[in-house]
Amino acid sequence: MALDHGTKKIGIAFSDELEIIASPFEVWPQEGEATLIKLAKLAKFEGVQALLVGLPRHKDGAESETAPLARTFGEALASLTNLPLRFGDEHLSSLEADRLLAQRGVKQKDRKAKLDAAAAAVILNDFMEHRRSQKVPASELYP
Repeated sequence: MALDHGTKKIGIAFSDELEIIASPFEVWPQEGEATLIKLAKLAKFEGVQALLVGLPRHKDGAESETAPLARTFGEALASLTNLPLRFGDEHLSSLEADRLLAQRGVKQKDRKAKLDAAAAAVILNDFMEHRRSQKVPASELYP
């Protein structure tokens, strides 16, 4: 399960069991502890094996000012679920998600509601592609 963490909204995406396709799921409001509990229940229901949280970065690769919030959020969810946690670069993920939604014919007014989930799918897809290019078995990523 991948999460695009924001101060107001959380975008959620999943991959299939073979880690071939990343798919947007939903966008939920960020409501602190209540959101963590709902996400933990969702992860259990969906049989999630690991968590991937997008980490905001600047163009130069340095973490942005909101990165500590994403780290804290991810660590709290990992603690609650006992799932392995990884962080993925979310630089330009929203821009790419918007481009993909537009390419698929989603109207401008509808894209905003779907953007964070699509961004989570972009983060997850990038992570899976990087893992495949490095030929890193999932067992090494999620001990």
